[in-house]
Parts: sequence; structure tokens; C-alpha cells
Amino acid sequence: MPPDGPMNDEMDPLADLQGAEAFDALLAREELRRARTGETLTVVVLDLDGLRGVNRRHGAAAGTEMLRYCALSLRSSLRAVEELARTGPDDFSVLLHATDAAGAAGWTERFEDLLESSAAEHPAAPVTCSLGVADTGEAPTLMEAAARARRRMEVVQTVRKLRRTRGSEL
Repeated sequence: MPPDGPMNDEMDPLADLQGAEAFDALLAREELRRARTGETLTVVVLDLDGLRGVNRRHGAAAGTEMLRYCALSLRSSLRAVEELARTGPDDFSVLLHATDAAGAAGWTERFEDLLESSAAEHPAAPVTCSLGVADTGEAPTLMEAAARARRRMEVVQTVRKLRRTRGSEL
């Protein structure tokens, strides 16, 4: 069961998420604010693992339900000040305020635990995702931090795909 109760057509956690363009505009605004305040910000980019395969094996409804579990787990694990966007078909991005990469690591663990437990009954369980994290302490701009987070997520994603491929060959 998802963190906020059973899913139905009236409750769609995906419907009101901002998209990629809105998230990019948010990052530009936050970069201006960060220039004034010096606040450390962290961007987390995540990709839901195996969504295409779930759609093929279990149908599009199961894939959509997987996305909803992810969105609900993200919302449940974030503070009210954090920003969440759906930045691709199976991608989400998060802006964490007053948080460095080390602090974000604690949040990512809590989020992944929540996602795993909330989606335990899903036909494709365990539901997992590939995550990339970068903060403004390591990048000159917030947009560069977002690009680094995406590249890191893509590396994690590639390693997981290689492991699955090698595991299926054994």
C-alpha cells in the first residue's frame, strides 16, 4: 500500500507535478536567490528502474502505478520547502534546500526504504530507482549541479543494467 493510502482515480500524485521546463526555471530562480544568500542546495535526479520492462510484462497500468508509488514516496519523504518535478517519462528531480550532498545521502536512504516498503505488493517489487546527487558546493552553478546529478544517475543506471545483464547470463 502506498504511504498515503490506497490509490484510486481521484488521487493522482503525478497530476500536479511540475515538468522539466518548470524545474529548469525554478533552478534559474533559485540560483539568483542562492547568489544573495549563499545557501547550499542539492539536486537529486532519479530514474525508476525497469519501467519499460514492467510495462511490457505487467501492462501500462502497472507501470503507472509504479510511478505513483515513487511520487508518493518522494512527497512523503520531503520537507515542505523542497521542490519535486517529473522531468522525464520515468525521471524525477528534487531540489533540497539547506542540504549538502552528505545530508542528501541520508534523505536518499530514507526515500529508498519508503519506496521499497510502500511498493512491496507491486507485481514488479522490489521497486527501485537509480539516483544521482550533486550540491552547489561542488559545482559553480545550480544548473551545473543538476547536470552532474543527472550524469551520476546515468552511471548508476548503466552499472545496474550491466549487473542485470550479467546476472541473466549466469
